[in-house]
Amino acid sequence: MSGLRKVLMLHGFVQSDKIFRQKTGGLRKSLAKMGYELWYPCGPELVDKRSLVSDDKAEVDKDAEGEPVYGWWIKSGTPTTGQQYTVPDATIKYLHDYVVENGPFEGVIGFSQGAALAGYLSTGINAILGLTPEEQPPLQFLVSFSGFRLEPAAYQQSYDTNSEWVPSLHVQGGLDAVVSEERVRRLYDTWPEDKRTLLIHPGSHFVPNSKQFVTKVCNWLTHVQKITKPPGGKETGTPRGGTIQDDTKPAALDDDLLQMMDSFGGI
Repeated sequence: MSGLRKVLMLHGFVQSDKIFRQKTGGLRKSLAKMGYELWYPCGPELVDKRSLVSDDKAEVDKDAEGEPVYGWWIKSGTPTTGQQYTVPDATIKYLHDYVVENGPFEGVIGFSQGAALAGYLSTGINAILGLTPEEQPPLQFLVSFSGFRLEPAAYQQSYDTNSEWVPSLHVQGGLDAVVSEERVRRLYDTWPEDKRTLLIHPGSHFVPNSKQFVTKVCNWLTHVQKITKPPGGKETGTPRGGTIQDDTKPAALDDDLLQMMDSFGGI
């Protein structure tokens, strides 16, 4: 049995496990040095790229040409008539089985639609996926790249009544035209102030893979490691939230966390 800490990686809409793995190579290598092993499930909803509406076409990666692409759910309707969605039972069952077979996982990282699902799971993965504490102890962290809060009414109770919040890092692209700042901030604002950190990068709708940016994410995770114990243990402290404008010091950010994220360059 691997002694590495496992992280569940949830890809975006019109991506796949293969594509997301390629897009997060820098992050994966850096986290491996910290003792983490990244696991990439593939969404069970096969997407027909020919049927995508204009808003969804913006999410299609040029590297996905010729590759099958998937989602965790597919919206119905049109932008004109209104679009609705639900997380299918097939997705819930697939993730349940994936966690049982490959977990447990210490944390979850997602991008776009996958980050939205990761955020939702972080409000109560055991209840949502029907997992026992032995199959999956409480998650220890969430990293959300361009994530948003699920909007249908059926999902609001899990956000509104949750009392066990995991430390969360919300990454927003300053030029992201796919997931708006308002949607990212709505998910961010769901978390208590002492359990959330916002990291803004100057790019658009993607997972930044530069060494400088990846180091910031790893340094936040190093901070989380210091104030938590392994799955099933008790917290020894609480992370202090804040906002980080990439390479800019914000007044609201705790000095120790800022110094750690900016200057811990040995990863």
